[in-house]
Amino acid sequence: MIGVVVCIVLAVLSAAVLPTVPSYDPWSWVVWGREVTDPHLSFVISGGPSWKPLPFLFTTVWGLFGGAAPTLWVITARAAGLLGLVAAWRLAGRLVGGGRWGLFAGLLAVIGVLLTQDWFYYFLRGTSEVMLIGTSLWAVDRFLDGHKTQAFLLAVASGLIRPEWWPFIGLYALWLWFREPEFRTWPMRLLILAGLASLPVLWFGPPWVGSGQPFLAATHAAEYNGHLGSDPFRTVVGRGVNLQPLPWLIAGILGVVVAWLRDRSKLVLGMGGAVIAWWIVVVAMTLDGYPGLERFFLPAAALTCVLGGAGIVWIAQLAASVVDRHQAVVMPAAAAILVVVSIPLTTTRASAARAAFPAASQSVSILNGLTKAVAAVGGHDGVYPCKSSFAAVNHGAQTALAWKLHVTLERVGTSMRDPGVDFIGPHDATDGAPAAVDPRLTREQRVARVGVWRVVRLTDPRLPAACDGH
Repeated sequence: MIGVVVCIVLAVLSAAVLPTVPSYDPWSWVVWGREVTDPHLSFVISGGPSWKPLPFLFTTVWGLFGGAAPTLWVITARAAGLLGLVAAWRLAGRLVGGGRWGLFAGLLAVIGVLLTQDWFYYFLRGTSEVMLIGTSLWAVDRFLDGHKTQAFLLAVASGLIRPEWWPFIGLYALWLWFREPEFRTWPMRLLILAGLASLPVLWFGPPWVGSGQPFLAATHAAEYNGHLGSDPFRTVVGRGVNLQPLPWLIAGILGVVVAWLRDRSKLVLGMGGAVIAWWIVVVAMTLDGYPGLERFFLPAAALTCVLGGAGIVWIAQLAASVVDRHQAVVMPAAAAILVVVSIPLTTTRASAARAAFPAASQSVSILNGLTKAVAAVGGHDGVYPCKSSFAAVNHGAQTALAWKLHVTLERVGTSMRDPGVDFIGPHDATDGAPAAVDPRLTREQRVARVGVWRVVRLTDPRLPAACDGH
């Protein structure tokens, strides 16, 4: 409980001292959450990124807090991300038996998670990926501590972020139902049934209500092939290999082998098997048409970092066991050598982690400029004088602009297909290119210029201009 409070406090403080702004997907969750609580908006979830139920449950509550909702969501995601680091530290320490070496293994596991591809980007921009790592590792921790109900609920929470969790949840539910005496009572069995039912209800119900398409998330996934190229199998496997830092992957594999040969550790073998099983699920779904992005491997990568942190300790112990004397010196020396050898293989990851901070600061500056641009053109009423009025913006800023204009995502496009107001921002890796303009539209008037943002009014000369915005 103390760890939870500390992580929440640190997450709150981070909102004051670190660049804090959601990225594309989190903005959409915040917009959808507001649509539930705002009587002036319809609940429409089309026109944005893929649906994720767990973030939506939080943003629906945060929507009651008005303009604070985006920051509250980022704080929530960051708290979960910090808790994920605590879980990694606990699990690695448990594997090596605690004590000083447990602290060392835990520290290595935390470093491995931090150096996992894009962790700092996810943390700074409030994405669900750091939350996924947190719920996944804590599900394992609670299971190993014998808190099976907590483990089940955390697994369900993970399943409300990534569907790859579903087969694992189903198997665990069957094990609890048939093997665990405490789950033979109907209150506990009803809990299992409610948890299982929440997955289809929350994944398919809101999209059905908000778009008429219950399988909207799957449709979005199928429409985006993830740049898999001509050999999806090779590409997705390469992404899984590259996600966690290479030294942790190697140490994790060797650690599982050493632990099995030395102690016949079923726990370590089970964790290794869970990583392999996750890989099989992700690869199978990719071959079935899913995009197979790197972040889909994150639960397995986080567990690999745990095994890697413990694996370095086990390998050092093995080195010490082959000498007759000075074992107290050999083991620390072996561990130090392994760490030093790993450093050159992590410099690129460390550089990427450092680069995440100025990139997030730049995004804060750009979106603050967008807020000023919206104010300069008269806000919602200036852009939407009629129900048919339309606005467009760079792709990466679409969801943020919908929030700032207080409209649903379908009212903001990433291409200027109808007369209206076009917000033109810088073309960069985060926000993408400005909206493509239909050739039938003519650029009639510059409405405002605020920092890096230009706002223009586009019209179709064949149509009346009363609803084109100011």
